[in-house]
Amino acid sequence: MLRVIIYMVLVVSMVSCQENIDFDLNTEKARLVVDGGITTEKKAHVIKLTETASFYELEPAPMAEGANVVLSDGSTTWTLIEREKGMYYTDSVQGVVGKTYRLSISYKGETYVASEHLFPVTPIDTIFVLKEEGFDFRENVPKDFINIYLKATETKGLGDYYLWKFRVLKPDTAYWKNMTEKYRDWVYSNDEFVDGNSPEQGWGIFGGYDEKEIPSGSIVELEMYSTTKEYYNFLDALGKQAFRGGLFDGPPANVPSNVSNGALGYFWASDISKSQSVFKDE
Repeated sequence: MLRVIIYMVLVVSMVSCQENIDFDLNTEKARLVVDGGITTEKKAHVIKLTETASFYELEPAPMAEGANVVLSDGSTTWTLIEREKGMYYTDSVQGVVGKTYRLSISYKGETYVASEHLFPVTPIDTIFVLKEEGFDFRENVPKDFINIYLKATETKGLGDYYLWKFRVLKPDTAYWKNMTEKYRDWVYSNDEFVDGNSPEQGWGIFGGYDEKEIPSGSIVELEMYSTTKEYYNFLDALGKQAFRGGLFDGPPANVPSNVSNGALGYFWASDISKSQSVFKDE
């Protein structure tokens, strides 16, 4: 099949007209990128601001310094403090379910606005961590993996959207390890197939972990977030862009944003539910 594809490409190349087209990939004006939000957990929340970088730039995206960042729930307003370059923090703030939060950013003479409603999340009843038989396709051998399940009664009525993250405290360490620090490790879903259900076996959320990553005696903490449909669509579009690269992938599409004035990224608001369990290899 590979030889057939290569042959077809060569034939098309030989019969096609050739024309040199120069693309100027370094002239677009830098755009603001917004990443951050607020939850119902009482803490200092952070908004990260960066600028888009040149196509040819190998360094990390530049941080957007010196912005004026304000958060409001319609009755109370908080002015965020830039504690690090491009990192803007609230005081200890706790989001409230049912409120709509508005983010306003003034940067380099431009104003950017975003708003997001904070919906309730389905509470976690309990979580459990199991070692189960699986198959290692890289080594082509059977192998045991650590999988994480949760039990919860999903709210009846379609239209709920969720995001999950988790962290681990190993028995021989004093610090929690964030197992979902990168976007590619997040799990997100809607309630299309679980609406109003509470399966006896629980919901399988994370799986395929080696016992070196989650050894026996580890404490596992699962976080479950509510999201809006718009944020779910943002994550879904971001995922399709991040994991493209196949021969038959379609053309790339713009990832949606809820920030005005041509900015990229997303400002979100989430209710959060947490639960812990100790993994015991018995």
